[in-house]
Amino acid sequence: MIGLELGADDYLAKPFDPRELVARIRSVMRRRHAAVPGAPENRPPYRFGPFEVDFAARELRRAGERVPLRSGEFATLKIFVKNEMVVLTRSQLNEKLRGQAGSYRDRSLDVSIWRLRRLLETDPSEPRYVQTVWGQGYIFVPHGETGAAERIVRGAC
Repeated sequence: MIGLELGADDYLAKPFDPRELVARIRSVMRRRHAAVPGAPENRPPYRFGPFEVDFAARELRRAGERVPLRSGEFATLKIFVKNEMVVLTRSQLNEKLRGQAGSYRDRSLDVSIWRLRRLLETDPSEPRYVQTVWGQGYIFVPHGETGAAERIVRGAC
């Protein structure tokens, strides 16, 4: 009961029937209209720099070689690819990744972006593809042009 008061969507007391658990999970997913951000999609591969994203296979390849991705890294990359050259705030990224709005105080988004940069960038401390827009969020720059984030910020002022 306390869990519901603290924001849980549902609960199930032990012992429970696994079919009931699955039914409740599906019910919550329907209520949230949440598609899993890292789920495979039937869409053409996306190419940027030396990379190719295969959405159906949930793979990233660099110059034809498979780059191992965690589920969270793939989900983050997929969101960036779908929103290329658009500044995404931390709140927007968290909402797209977690399926709900709100302020998150944990550092999981930072870790996800850090890991993604380690895979994509030649020098993660000077990112070309996933750039920081200071005070606003992050932007995916598919052509890898350094300084694109600063030009966007100056253009918006």
